[in-house]
Amino acid sequence: MIDSGMISKIQKAKEYADEPHRIQFHSFQVQFDGKHNGHTVTYRKGTWHCDCRYFQGHQVCSHTMAMERILGVMLPK
Repeated sequence: MIDSGMISKIQKAKEYADEPHRIQFHSFQVQFDGKHNGHTVTYRKGTWHCDCRYFQGHQVCSHTMAMERILGVMLPK
């Protein structure tokens, strides 16, 4: 049985999820399993980084672009 405190927390979580502007990412790191190799993608203070070779020369890659699409409105402009 779920207590009333938990019900309240679930309701609040749903409200927060509908208001993504409340959340600001500062940094995170993910392991991205690409078609050929795995890559580490990081986001820190508004800047992406990926350890793949393409990113080194272009400062953008399919891995960082995919993360931008996945996160959508969650990232600052």
